[in-house]
Amino acid sequence: MDLETLRTALLISLSVLLVVVLYQRFRRGVRANDLPVARHAELRSLAVAYHPARLLVEVRVPEMQRLMTGLSQDDRIRDAHQWPDEAFPAGTHRFERPLPALEPGEYHFELRTTTQRTVRRFRLQP
Repeated sequence: MDLETLRTALLISLSVLLVVVLYQRFRRGVRANDLPVARHAELRSLAVAYHPARLLVEVRVPEMQRLMTGLSQDDRIRDAHQWPDEAFPAGTHRFERPLPALEPGEYHFELRTTTQRTVRRFRLQP
């Protein structure tokens, strides 16, 4: 085997190896950043209903989980209002949360489990 053939074989194998490594790195990055975690509750929709003021919430729960919900003025953990924890079996669920007497403005609805925290902003209008 001459050196020219060896050089060509090494260039081809290194190029294939580089493509494989880049593909694995891309796939790992997509899984880590863009795909939802399979065991987390998914907040599908949040809507404000009036007279009386309440939040209409739709969640998808992959397995039996205890959901904690709260309300705050900003997206930090300081809660302005907490609702009682509630256990949900696997599936899609719709429920209402009555709003306390609040001034019009922007608020944050928080959905928590033992392993996650999801915050969604909404506007309360007069």
